[in-house]
Amino acid sequence: MKFFGETHFNFTGSRNRAFVISVVLIVAGLVSLAIRGGPNLSIDFEGGTLIQVLFDRPIQINELRDVVIEAGYGGAEIQRYGQSDQSKSEYEYLIKIEKISESEMVSSRLLEALEASAPGYGWRIVSVEEQPPDYSTRFEGGNLVIVEADSVPAIEELKEQIKEQGVGIVSATQETSTRVAFSLPYLGAEAKAARTLIERLSAYFPDHEIEVRRTETVGPKIGEELKNRAWAAIVISLFGILIYISWRFEFKFAVGAIIALIHDVVITVGIFSMLDKEISLAIIAALLTIVGYSLNDTIVVFDRIRENFGLRRRESYERMINISINESLSRTVITSLTTLIVVLFLLFMGGEVIHDFAFALMVGIIVGTYSSIYVASPILIEWQNRLSSRRRAG
Repeated sequence: MKFFGETHFNFTGSRNRAFVISVVLIVAGLVSLAIRGGPNLSIDFEGGTLIQVLFDRPIQINELRDVVIEAGYGGAEIQRYGQSDQSKSEYEYLIKIEKISESEMVSSRLLEALEASAPGYGWRIVSVEEQPPDYSTRFEGGNLVIVEADSVPAIEELKEQIKEQGVGIVSATQETSTRVAFSLPYLGAEAKAARTLIERLSAYFPDHEIEVRRTETVGPKIGEELKNRAWAAIVISLFGILIYISWRFEFKFAVGAIIALIHDVVITVGIFSMLDKEISLAIIAALLTIVGYSLNDTIVVFDRIRENFGLRRRESYERMINISINESLSRTVITSLTTLIVVLFLLFMGGEVIHDFAFALMVGIIVGTYSSIYVASPILIEWQNRLSSRRRAG
């Protein structure tokens, strides 16, 4: 099946104009990222608590903000989430509370328990460190608190006495004669903050029916780990692609494909920054999907270019690549359109939760199709022209 007949568009002849368009989009995105201090990372990466609440009637967002501030969360972000049912005038809001460190709370609770269990030892906190979950050992995460004293009583007896004070302990290890390391489970400061805020909202708006649609809590340590792994996944995937295409084609093909993929990701992230949209784990998944989609399209064009190397030896390098792009244009357009139709259905009918994911895919499909034609392939021409210039100069 062919979408077009035989085409003779001069794609390679307009590559300089395409390069200018790409540079403008990339620079605009980078400027936006610089102005905003980086991408707008979601709670998945930053840590904190997200509460989605539904009111039966509209309320003033300033009133909602006052309640949140009175609850002690002045740095919280509040935004309208959408109107799920206009006929019932239901209104939803997202409340995002900044990450809450448990260090101070954990330290004070343990210190109180130590003083009550073994008074007169001069207990003092040395350090507090959050421990991320380790699911291989079924450890759900917690806090490592190291304390010092003039001397340390029997560790097992001390451990039992602390538990009697209502402080949970995963383990206690005596490191030196004056130092003990306590591993304590999470106190759930983020979850407690969510409960406190919900109670305040119910008390402040007694005449409203309030439904809590969603609460999400991510600790700062876990958020940082997710952030590092997400970017590592993108970098590792690009490195793997570089090796694969170098083996399958040539190194210059791999460079062209990688530059096109970086081009697609940077533009997509830049557009998200300009529109002040959040980068969440779902968006990272979308970016990796874009990488795979764009690469598939690029390899189809590269395959046709490699075939034409043997079939059209008399053609110039630039003309041969332009012919290859035109020969694969019908397949490229059909693939892009059919994929785009599905994504558009997700975008407009999938609801708020999946909206940004679908939007990222839509941008990625458009930019990825463009880069296969105007970025990856023209880079081969520029590479070949540089080699020819050096040979003539030599």
